[in-house]
Amino acid sequence: MKNYDMKQYISRDELHDSGYSTYRINRLVDEGKLIAINKNHFENSEYSGEINDHYFVNAVAPKGVICLISAAIYHGMTTSRELQIDVALPRRSRIPESPESPAVQFYLFSEERYKTGIVMVIEGENSFMIYDREKTLCDLLFYRNKLGFEPFAEVLKNYLSSKDRDLNKLMSYAEKLRCGKLMKQYLEVMI
Repeated sequence: MKNYDMKQYISRDELHDSGYSTYRINRLVDEGKLIAINKNHFENSEYSGEINDHYFVNAVAPKGVICLISAAIYHGMTTSRELQIDVALPRRSRIPESPESPAVQFYLFSEERYKTGIVMVIEGENSFMIYDREKTLCDLLFYRNKLGFEPFAEVLKNYLSSKDRDLNKLMSYAEKLRCGKLMKQYLEVMI
């Protein structure tokens, strides 16, 4: 596992591309150096970097994008604690099975909602997709009846107090995602 010491989750294809045979991969599993997550992904038990549950998302849902409360926590816009990882998938996707830990909550987004605002975060050899701050705010507004109004209100307040806010981008996303009028009303009250 010398090539992947700095990668927390590894796909079977990555291992094959690096010259590992199926026999060698199975031996690494038997030796406990790899832990099978599903048929195509493994957790590297020899990983020596910082553990991050967000890396797990790519292993169970390669098209998964971290969203809602999980994205707000990552961007430092809420004091909430992460009880699960919120992950968006395109609407017609099959919800993958995932182990109990870390807990993952999947949301099926329309094509427009899914594609808007995706950012790739690369940390060493590990990566994951997440929505940017403005898209996260729009999604929290859209899902306020399901998640409650308080998370949206806290995130909006924190966003508005940040120096790097981009209200034009926020309103552009809100218009595109059909929550522009409502976002404008909340902005008028908060500013």
